[in-house]
Formats: sequence, structure tokens, C-alpha cells
Amino acid sequence: MKSVVPFLSLALLPAVAIPAAAIAQEQRSVQEIIVVGVRDTHTIVTDDTLVAPADTAQMLRMMPGANINKNGELTGIAQYRGMYGDRIKVSVDGAQISGAGPNSMDAPLSYAPVALLQSLTINRGIAPVSSGQETIGGYVEAQTYRGEFTNSNDFTFNGRTYLGLQSVNEGTVASGFFSLANRDHIFRGFVMNESANDLDFPGGTILPTEYERERFDLGYGYKKGAHEFSIDVARNNTGDAGTPSLPMDIRSIDSDLYRSRYNWTAGDYSFTAEIFGSDNTHWMSNFHLRRPPQNSTTMTDDAMRFRQTYAVSDNMGFSLKLEQFVANGSWQYGVDGHFTEHDAQITNPNAGPFYIDNFNGTTRDILGVFAERSLSLSDSLGLDAGVRFNRVSADAGNISANLNPMNMMMGMPVMMNNMAAMLANQFNSQDLSHQDNNVDWFARLSIATDNDLTWYAGAARKTRSASYQERYLWIPMEATGGLADGKTYIGTPDLDPEVAHELELGFDWEAGNFNLYPRFFYKEVSDYIQGTPSTNMAANQFSLMMSNMGMGLPDPLQFTNTEANFYGMDIESDFEITDRITLRAIASIVRGERDDINDDLYRVSPDNLILALDYRGNNWMASLESINYADQDRISVTNIEQATDGYSIMNLSALVNITESAELRIGVENMLDEEYLDHLSAYSRAYNPDIPMRSRMPGLGRNFYSRLMWYF
Repeated sequence: MKSVVPFLSLALLPAVAIPAAAIAQEQRSVQEIIVVGVRDTHTIVTDDTLVAPADTAQMLRMMPGANINKNGELTGIAQYRGMYGDRIKVSVDGAQISGAGPNSMDAPLSYAPVALLQSLTINRGIAPVSSGQETIGGYVEAQTYRGEFTNSNDFTFNGRTYLGLQSVNEGTVASGFFSLANRDHIFRGFVMNESANDLDFPGGTILPTEYERERFDLGYGYKKGAHEFSIDVARNNTGDAGTPSLPMDIRSIDSDLYRSRYNWTAGDYSFTAEIFGSDNTHWMSNFHLRRPPQNSTTMTDDAMRFRQTYAVSDNMGFSLKLEQFVANGSWQYGVDGHFTEHDAQITNPNAGPFYIDNFNGTTRDILGVFAERSLSLSDSLGLDAGVRFNRVSADAGNISANLNPMNMMMGMPVMMNNMAAMLANQFNSQDLSHQDNNVDWFARLSIATDNDLTWYAGAARKTRSASYQERYLWIPMEATGGLADGKTYIGTPDLDPEVAHELELGFDWEAGNFNLYPRFFYKEVSDYIQGTPSTNMAANQFSLMMSNMGMGLPDPLQFTNTEANFYGMDIESDFEITDRITLRAIASIVRGERDDINDDLYRVSPDNLILALDYRGNNWMASLESINYADQDRISVTNIEQATDGYSIMNLSALVNITESAELRIGVENMLDEEYLDHLSAYSRAYNPDIPMRSRMPGLGRNFYSRLMWYF
């Protein structure tokens, strides 16, 4: 049988100076699989790279086709090939986490801090149905550092310290991982504290972007023969954290997380059972970090515009998988579920009777089943295929509001309260329960040739049902899962599920010291859920009154089913110039368009290219990197999106092995202090003397950073 391509690849960030070809060769020797395959995942290992920011989602910027919608320093939303948010399945140690924030202030990757992260992996292209429910936009998996069993009956104490500094916001992070383990048992714990001030950019300071976060983990693992079991609990506490692209900032996010896993492997079978869940509580406000509302003529009027939101989410899930290994590949079968409930209420600390039930008892439950096959059709031909069925159920409780806390007899508060009551009655009178029966399938063919080429072709049907925001947002609000376009929205309870049909073509070319991995894709999405001009007269009138009071924009959008398509290409490659010098490149191009009207889709990543030159010395490494983004003038008129100019920045980093168990990494980002606008950071929504209100957010200034890691 011909040499197969590794199923799992290792990708590098700028601080890594290990030649990519050398790593690929090492992987070929230890990670071969039975089925002929292609380089269909891209992995970043934190031990092998340097990440200055606190947000794990920042790593996505260094992956082909991937990027991040950034609404704050801890509020990064994954984007892949133009899709983002709920369209991308994110797993943290096998668990799905549905955050409390209706604007995704606690996006899933925020629950895997960089200081705890071991690796981040993204599926390149079409995700297998076994990777999880609703992978219409892709699949991202974060694995945290959990320690290892030993080969002895005696217990050994081990650990890892992680210390980091950066200058752009005076950010610091300190963490410690500790384990007590032998061949059968491992007890582990983790503690972390990180904080930062507001960010600097070449034109001033970005307000508010400070943050603080603490993390505490405890876990236990047991391994004996064919059995392995683990249970872990965590407390993730975020304190004050700015989100300048959103209408409010974080006061607190307190989350209790748990997960447990059992694996049995014997002979030709492997069985895995997982259960996970979290309880999340979230406070946010428009006055405690940013300047309070100050646009009206009297202090009393200003006080009535203060807002704070209390939001909670409860979610739990499970996964059962059975894998059977056969002579020409494997079968995999599974059942999984994810069950969530969300509540959110808006109040005014200056007017106790004021409230708006943003969401009340909204539930979204998914129960899925799948079967998947991987096989070798011949020595040079491999096939992966699978089918999945998901049952998605949603419901919501009755809502209400009081926008006239002073019991006035006439005036704007009375009119707004009456309009809100009309919208509430409209919402409560509907049948809010909804069920979707969704079918996904995928197939991909790999053909290995005699000239270092492996060709790839894939096709899929993927589905996604509406989020709870898209379905149950009843009054014009910006609680839109982090869209951050400044528009208010209302939902539609009977939205149909999105259905995407996708094609992907590419090849892997591994010719000695040169490797090239291009992918071309096209995705057509029926019933794509998008904001369109609202036809609800009560909602339109309410939004206009809010706008006249200086609280938002008129003409709300309503989540409706439309048509869309995505297409483009992404490439990763490396060239080993000498034994010590490697040139790396990653390029990503994506287009997102509406099919029902002549408009582009909102917040799609500009074309971008990363070039890096790595040098490896005897006990040190260095990397020079160029980050290049093109103009983005393919913008959404519907979302009043602003165009941005292209830019290029340079980064430099180095690593020094101090001892066998300690290393120091240092670097500088944007070392020429280039001034530019970040298209995916949306718009400024907080008062800032250095940034006009509702203008595009700037990119960060020069940032010196360092990281010390010590294993013991």
C-alpha cells in the first residue's frame, strides 16, 4: 500500500521556528492511518507556538480559511469560510458550551483560556458527521492541558507554570497546572489569574477593553486495562471586561462547568461515553466601564437610559460513540444530545419598576444519531462517508415589559410602553414551540498517485436550525449573538432550518522539501437566516421612537429565511530552504453573497495572506512574519456595513531554551506600529475621545510580549 497522508497535521504560529517539512516527516512516521486520506485538519499546539492575547479564538487567524469576529478582548467569535457564530460547532474537551450572553460575550472558545489550552484544531473543509451536531459552518475543537499517567505504580508530582506579559494593554497572566499521577490514577488541578488595562493603537486608546479573569479546575482520571475514566469540574469567572463593539460591557460571567468521559477499547472495538454541562450567570451594563448615557438635556433623562442585563443559561449534553475497526477501515456509530435553556432580563438601576423580559424560558434541544464509514477501496483510493439525523426542538415562555416605571399618564414613556405591550401580546399569542427534523450527509474521496499527489473531492448536505435569538427576540434589540452591526432585530418563531449543499476540491502535494495543500469550495445555502427589513409595523414604530431618543438606529431588521452562497479557496504551504530555514505561507479567499437580492453578506473576512520565514538554531528559534489583508469593499448594504482598506503588518518572535524544562519566548507584533482598521472588529459603540462613535474599530498598535513556561 502506498504511503498515506497523515490524518492530523500540525500547524504553526509565527513564534514557531521548527521547519514545517521536518514536522510533517515526523508525523508521517507516527500518525499513519489505514484509510488513504488527506490533510483535513489544522492543529495548533500551544507548547509549539506563542500566543500573546488572552482570547484563544485569536489563534484562528493563523489557520487557512479561518478568522475571528472580535467584539472585545475576551469575546472572539469563530469564523470559517465566511460563516460564524452558531453555524460553527465548537467543542471544548468534547463539551459544547452554550454561554449565558445573548450577544455571545462568552463565546465558546472563551471557556478554554490560552494559559490552559493544549491544542486548537479546525477541520479543513467538510466536517464529518461524527464531529458533532450542526457543523454547517465547520468544526473547531479545543483541548485543554490535563496531564498524563506515568509508567510506574509510584505517584509522581508534576506540573507546568505559564507566565505571560504584553505591552499593548499591560496584560499579565499567571497560571499553574499540578498533577499527582501513577500508571492507574491522576489527580489534577489548575489555577489562573489574568488581567489587562485598555488597549493602545497608533491613534490613542480603545475604550473600554480592559479585562480580568480567574479559572479553577479540579479533575481525576483512572486507567486500567481496556478502561479509562475521567471527571473534571471547573469554575470560570470573568470580571469587568470591555466589549466596545457591543452596546454593553461585561460586569461578570460566573460559570460552573463539568464533564465526564469513559472509554473502553478491546480488540476491534472502541466505545466512548461523555456527559457534560454548565451553569452560567452573566451581568452586563452600559454604564460601569464605558461613559454612562449623556445625550439628553437633563440628568433625569440620562438616568432613565441606564441599562443592565442579567442573563443565565443552563445546558447539558451527552455523546455515545462506538467504533468498529475492520480489515479495510472502520465503522462509527453514535447518539448525542445537547439541551439548553436561556433567560435574560433588562433593568434600570435608577428605576426599579423598569424591566424588559428579553428572553424567558427559551429552550433549544437537539437529539442526534449518526453512522459513518471510512474505508480503502484500493491501495490508492480512500472513501469517507456518513449520514446524521438531528431532531431540534425549541420553545419559549411568555414575556412582558414595563417601560413606564414612573406611571406617567402621557408622553414618550407611555407611547413606548403601549407599543411594547402590543409586541408582547403578538409574541405571546403565537404557538412558540417548533420542531425540525434535519438530515446531514457527507462523502469525500481521496486518490493517491505516484507523483507525491493526493487528490481530494468532497460533497455534503449540512443543516442548522435557528438560534434562540433568531427565533424568539420579540422586541427590537441588539441581542443578536454578537453580530455587532448596530442594528436592532426581531425574531421569527417559525423559521425554517438552513440547508447547505457543498462541494470541495483540492490536493496535497508533498515533494521532498516542498508541501502544498490548496482547497477550493462552493456552498449554496437555502433558507439562509439573515436580517431583512422588518415588516412589523409595531416593531418599526418602537425602533423609530428609540432612535429619536438617541438609543439606537431606526428601521429594525427581522430574521427571515433568504438564499445565500459562499465560495473561495484557501491554501497552506511550506518550503524547507535549508535544514535550518523554512518559508511558510497561508492564503484565504472567501466570498459571501445573497442570492435573493444583489447584496453581499455581512462581516466576511477580507482576502488575506500570511508569509513567515523561520530559522532554527541549536537551542533557539526565530520567525519573521508578514500579515497582509486586502481591501474589503464587498460589504452588506442591508447591514449598513463600512468598507475597509487593506494593510500589512510585520511580526517578529524568538524562543530560547533556558533549560530542558524551561523556555522563554519573546516577540513583537505590528513592530512598525502600522495604523489600520480591522474589518472583523465591527464598530465603536462606546464613547471614546480617540475613536468616533460607530466608526470602524482600529487595529492594535505595537505590542511587545513574552511567555515563560516551566515544566516540573
